[in-house]
Amino acid sequence: MDYDSLRSHLREGLDYRDVIALPDGSVDRYYSVADVTGERIQTLSAFVDRLSDGGVRSLKLVSERVRPGGQAVNAARQVSVLGPNVTLYGHLEDPNIGPFRFSTVSMGAPATVHVLSFDEEGIMLAHESEDIREWRIEDLFAAVPTDPDTWLSDEVVVLQNWVGLTGMTDAIKTLADIDLGTATFVFDPGDVTTSESEPLRDLCRALDALASECEVVLTANDRELGRLAEVAGVNATGMDRYLTLRESLGVDAVVLHDKQCSAAATDDLTVVENFAVLNRC
Repeated sequence: MDYDSLRSHLREGLDYRDVIALPDGSVDRYYSVADVTGERIQTLSAFVDRLSDGGVRSLKLVSERVRPGGQAVNAARQVSVLGPNVTLYGHLEDPNIGPFRFSTVSMGAPATVHVLSFDEEGIMLAHESEDIREWRIEDLFAAVPTDPDTWLSDEVVVLQNWVGLTGMTDAIKTLADIDLGTATFVFDPGDVTTSESEPLRDLCRALDALASECEVVLTANDRELGRLAEVAGVNATGMDRYLTLRESLGVDAVVLHDKQCSAAATDDLTVVENFAVLNRC
């Protein structure tokens, strides 16, 4: 399907399930970097060179913009544009987050992320709030409007940012022990490429337990899926790795989202080249 066909298909409307996104949130502050004369440093390599030569002791941060961030927040914003009813359970207690076009429930203060912006890439410096550091599944259960065993029916739950919330593995284990109805969980762990092996193995076991109770879709980029495959003992390479990883984890689907292409491993493998969306805007 080409881009114009996809756009037409979306405009006709789709049959959606309600979507719940959780549990992070951040205030993202973007800066450009300038030298003492006020000249902007345009590239990351030039920034590194300035720091490496030993002569630079002071640089200027120039505030550019402030926007809401976090994987769950971004997912909720993107999905809501397509039309389904969305509820975001996040860490949203900051005047720079919201208002949104969908329902929100806050579980505490967000993280603060300072982004140094360069022409092609940037550097993120994150400071987690105490609420995010201490988040546990009990905080979610306190925020939902009903008993946990009656909270879900057939929703799609977008669960994000395992790397940023130390309580998420235990949360997944607890979710596997309650009544989830016919809900589907879409899980994106974040950048696990430098995570230690044993916590990742524990995560894999938790995902397997959750997948025995409901549909689970694991989604990540190629490097992240490669790291999960490594700790899961998956030796397959190329696109076959996603099929084998799905079987090893016991999940219903493994979805690759990367710059050049996307792939979905279910009973078979579907690969599509990404649309050049930015060139059409």
